[in-house]
Amino acid sequence: MFYILCVALCLAVWFIVLAGMSMLCPWGARLLGRLVYSSASARTANRLFAVRILPLFLACVVTLGFALPAFMEFEPRASGEMMSLRLFVLGTLGALVFIAMAIRAAKTIRATASMREQWRRRSKKLYVKGMDVPVYCLDGPRSVMAVLGVFRPEIFVAREVTQVLSKEELAAAIAHERAHVRSFDNLKQILLKVTRLPHWLKPNTFGVQDTAWTNASEVAADKAALAAGASPLDLSSALVKVARLTRRAEVGEAVAASHLFPVACGSAIEARMRYLQELLEDTAPASGTRKQSRKYQVVLSLVFFTIAYVACVNAALPWVHEALESLVR
Repeated sequence: MFYILCVALCLAVWFIVLAGMSMLCPWGARLLGRLVYSSASARTANRLFAVRILPLFLACVVTLGFALPAFMEFEPRASGEMMSLRLFVLGTLGALVFIAMAIRAAKTIRATASMREQWRRRSKKLYVKGMDVPVYCLDGPRSVMAVLGVFRPEIFVAREVTQVLSKEELAAAIAHERAHVRSFDNLKQILLKVTRLPHWLKPNTFGVQDTAWTNASEVAADKAALAAGASPLDLSSALVKVARLTRRAEVGEAVAASHLFPVACGSAIEARMRYLQELLEDTAPASGTRKQSRKYQVVLSLVFFTIAYVACVNAALPWVHEALESLVR
């Protein structure tokens, strides 16, 4: 009974935190989403993703970092305490949500792997100087230029795209896709798809946020491509030429892929072209000088939160155990 109570409490706490934060976070994401169109900040995508994934992150931290240690530390193993109806209901809801997320993740990974295998069978590998990501020329959908895969990503370029773009434009477009790879945008897409609310429950709440993140990630990838040496003129010309090709969804909703020009998020083209136009009119050129400092900021933040957790966890566990008792009784 001890371990049954432990699993039920963890699932109940996980569900409570996840559901509560899911109702609060859309407000912050909605405010951040407006920045996508008001500025070309590359940080906007990371902030939108952080707010969007915050409910799942906090649910895991509270459950594994506080609820589980408190139960294992203070709950007697031979207490014979029975499960209350409230705990049973909350634990069941948590289990159902967890299983639904696992099924979504499996479907997305399977659909993405299947699409990549289909495209690879119709492709020939291209040699791109200095490129550490495999690039394939695809005999298929005319407007495809996308990254498929998470841990072994590959870039696919439709043959018609290679014929329309010049050598410099193609290099700029590939640099854009490589930026998606370095940002792990496909992995982020899987997390967003897994945590999205059901369509019958406020269908626009998380869908609008995910669209805003997609738009912001495209702006961020453009900036990263320019920082890597791509020309604003070549990149903007590549965007226009690819946009003129047939625009229809080339992959299913379940597939995690990062496109040069997402069909479902065409409004981002305005912010992207405006930013590139500003560079062509000689605003300050894109630079990657702050990239290293941002990495240090992330590392320092993780170290700070780790130290804070270690410092307060022992003092917080008794309080957490008292709160857990209210669920059991």
